[in-house]
Order: sequence, then structure tokens, then C-alpha cells
Amino acid sequence: MERDNAFNLAMLMLRIIVGSIFVVHGAQKMFGMFGGIGIEGMTKMVEGLGFSNPHILALVWAGIEFIGGIFLVLGISARGAAVGIVLVTFIRIWKVNIVYGSFVQSAEIEYNLLVLSSCIPLILVGGGSWSVWDV
Repeated sequence: MERDNAFNLAMLMLRIIVGSIFVVHGAQKMFGMFGGIGIEGMTKMVEGLGFSNPHILALVWAGIEFIGGIFLVLGISARGAAVGIVLVTFIRIWKVNIVYGSFVQSAEIEYNLLVLSSCIPLILVGGGSWSVWDV
């Protein structure tokens, strides 16, 4: 396989995998799909984390995950979508992992570190040539 094609295939696969995960996570938070908590549950969670305006922040958080996931899958502004996902991941690390611990039994920082490491290439080089629109 030609080097450019291998790179574009790798970025496509990374976008599809990470994006699909976040479409599902966002749908859980926004709509209560896939056994999720819905926006009401997300609002309570955000409020429990000590943020003001929890409903607005819950909508933004769930929207970043859901819409950001769709954007990653399609390759629409992959860098921007990855930055949004990194931001909500840092909030999880800051408000959950640092407070409750970082092992699987408590808060699963490993998942958050995998998300961060998956988004770094997307931020640095974009979604690849096989994107709908990548800036």
C-alpha cells in the first residue's frame, strides 16, 4: 500500500473508531439512548461536580461528544472536534480522576488517557485526505 494511502486509511479508522465511541456516549448523555442518563441525569451529574449553570453545561458537554463524534466519523473539522473531545476529557480527569482516584475500580483514568492519546494525532495532522471537510 502506498504511504499516503496507508496514512489516510489510518486516520480514517482512527476517526471512525473514536468518533463512533463519542456518538454513542453523547447519545447516552443527550437522549438517554443505549442505557444512558439523558440530559436530566447529565444535568444532575454536572451539578454534582460543582459547576454553575449545570443544564447549559450538560447540553454543551453532551453536544460536544455527540456532534463531535459525528464530525470525526465524517471528517468534518476533525481537529476542532478532537479539541472539543479533549476539553471534556480534561474536565473528567480534573473533576473525577483527580478527586476519586485513577484506577479501574474507582474512576478509570486509563480510558481518558486513551481518548487523549487518540485525539493527539487528529489535532496535529487533521483527519486525513479522506475527510469530507478538514481544516
